[in-house]
Amino acid sequence: MKTIILVDDHVIVRNGLKELIEKLGEFKIVREFDSGDDFLKNLPLEPKPDLVMMDLTMPGLSGDEVMEKLSEMNSDLPVLILTLNAEEATIVKLFRNGARGYLRKDCSAEELRNAINSITTFGYHHNEFLTYSLRNNFEETKRPDYELILDQMSVRERQFLKWVCHEDEYTYDQIASLMEVTARTVDGYRESLFDKFAIKSKTGLVLFVLKHELMKHL
Repeated sequence: MKTIILVDDHVIVRNGLKELIEKLGEFKIVREFDSGDDFLKNLPLEPKPDLVMMDLTMPGLSGDEVMEKLSEMNSDLPVLILTLNAEEATIVKLFRNGARGYLRKDCSAEELRNAINSITTFGYHHNEFLTYSLRNNFEETKRPDYELILDQMSVRERQFLKWVCHEDEYTYDQIASLMEVTARTVDGYRESLFDKFAIKSKTGLVLFVLKHELMKHL
């Protein structure tokens, strides 16, 4: 039985999620909090849950602010963020601060089940991450993940990826200028990485690097 904690300021939402989740499989809601502040005050959680499902938008500390606090605490709690809408920058920030995945609140029951199973089984929920993990079974080798991944990249692709993940959030045109190549060449690096690692977006590239801790090896 996988244990789950809910953090959401709406009682109706929590009740609905609890009923739905416990019908989806071997999942049990073991505790609920109505604010990020209350959740943090009760840390550390004993026993540690398999998953924390947290609303992004709450009074007091929001979900992304809670993730910042957890990051400062070096917490390894697996958190799935629920949101009605999130901009690309917010999603990347959530992953930088340790979130394991995010879902829109209007997702289907099957998407919810898949997200829970992905995080509790693979550690993360992101379609691009999951696809890559299934295509590349790292457990069959003793080599670190980052070595297996970097071996599949050219030197210039690594340089491109480093600029993509820069904190200044450069555009592709700016990266082309920094690398002293044409925009078309940069498009080639991007498409090559998309194809190699089943990635579909710039956000996916950033999250891929964060998940596999590639930045310090680029």
